[in-house]
Amino acid sequence: MDDTYPIAFRLGIPKPLSCKVLEGEARIGNTRQCTTDQGYIQQEIVELVENRRLVYQMRDTNVWCRKWVSFLEDTFLLEPEAGERTRVRRITEFRGVKSIPVLSPLALWFSLRQAHRYAAKNWRRLAMENKDQRLAV
Repeated sequence: MDDTYPIAFRLGIPKPLSCKVLEGEARIGNTRQCTTDQGYIQQEIVELVENRRLVYQMRDTNVWCRKWVSFLEDTFLLEPEAGERTRVRRITEFRGVKSIPVLSPLALWFSLRQAHRYAAKNWRRLAMENKDQRLAV
């Protein structure tokens, strides 16, 4: 990720830093761990269709907002496009906790939207840098 620190992260939303599969290879049952400036989020890969679809569910986290989340699942859909391009769609499903019925879903929606927008911007930047490097060779 880049070195910027948008306002949402200054207000306490965990800033994404990196993600990796702990076992080294993406497989159903393996753990994807994302590191933020405030801790980690561990997600189990529950569905994988190589180069098409990836689904994972949060299993553990130590970030401060963990008590707001009762369920979190992300789906990535990869759709080939013309010109060796790929469209990536991310679908996030989540439920807040019942003890804070209105506030937790709204806070989660805002927080996830900011973090995912930031990550997507950085993925696009990295993809373009990689493309430029390949073209230069």
